[in-house]
Amino acid sequence: MKNERKSNIELLRIILMFMILALHANVLSLDFPSVKECIEYPLQSFMRYFNEYLCLGAVNTYVLISGWFGINYKTKGLCNFLFQCLFFSISIFTIFALLGEIELTRINILSSLLLYENAYWFVWSYLILYIFSPVLNGFIQNTKKQTYEKVLIGLFLAQTVIYIFTRCGFYQAGYHPLSFIALYLLARYFRIYGQIPNKYIAISGYFACALINTLLNFLPIYIQHRPTSFTGILFSYTNPLNIAGPLFLLFFFVQLEIKNRVINQVAVSCFAVYLFHCHFCILEHYKSLCLTIFNKYGGILYLVYIVLFMCLTFVIAIIIDKVRIITFNHIWQFVEKRKNVTR
Repeated sequence: MKNERKSNIELLRIILMFMILALHANVLSLDFPSVKECIEYPLQSFMRYFNEYLCLGAVNTYVLISGWFGINYKTKGLCNFLFQCLFFSISIFTIFALLGEIELTRINILSSLLLYENAYWFVWSYLILYIFSPVLNGFIQNTKKQTYEKVLIGLFLAQTVIYIFTRCGFYQAGYHPLSFIALYLLARYFRIYGQIPNKYIAISGYFACALINTLLNFLPIYIQHRPTSFTGILFSYTNPLNIAGPLFLLFFFVQLEIKNRVINQVAVSCFAVYLFHCHFCILEHYKSLCLTIFNKYGGILYLVYIVLFMCLTFVIAIIIDKVRIITFNHIWQFVEKRKNVTR
């Protein structure tokens, strides 16, 4: 019998995708609040920073979920993941090319095939994590706890020291596959050996990490009336607070008891939201519309319209992915039948 997905974690996946939409609707679209904005509109600017830090951990949390449950490497799962990525990337590029909205250049074609640097960065880092997961799982199963702890401490110390103190580009602010591997091992460690805090402490820890980041970023600007030099470090995925916060968020959700088929059905397709709005043909339009909404509306009205826009983006991506799922299932069934015939 197939194991039923846990709706508490599936709900978390859905929320994470809304967090990524909100993340890209904020600083990526509007830029950081200027020094003038921080001084003249301190509450609004503070809340923009706070919202950014609340949402920034979505990517790390997504990887931590994989580590918590462990990746069960399967050829079908790998093919499904690659097909989903290519389905969105090629389909969107083809539509924009037919409409004359993008040129058929070598770089654009390579990007649509995920073979150029402006293609989805997350896909390649996660793909490498997926491929290495059997090796990581073997290490986890066969190593002693003390050795495991030494590896974890070494990995996180290295990426913190290397990025924060040397600003070396190797770890790429947490975009590198090695950062994903470290997060995977961290989550597995807590699943196997760790005693997690209760859900009230966990959710408080999540908000506390975002608040500390916000204060570290906002207060120097507000007090000194000039930009801070360490904003890039605070916004890095390797920032220890941006690792602890997502871990607390995961701890909170694993303790919830939720069973809901609708949540499970939606969550199966939620990665499509990232693939849809972060496509190189769409992202600039997404950012432009977010900026237009910000400039045109204020206060509650802005929040209403931006939430509606994010919901529309989410729903469109989910609907498209349901078509992708049907397509993949038909292709996979055909391949399986051909394999059986040739045996």
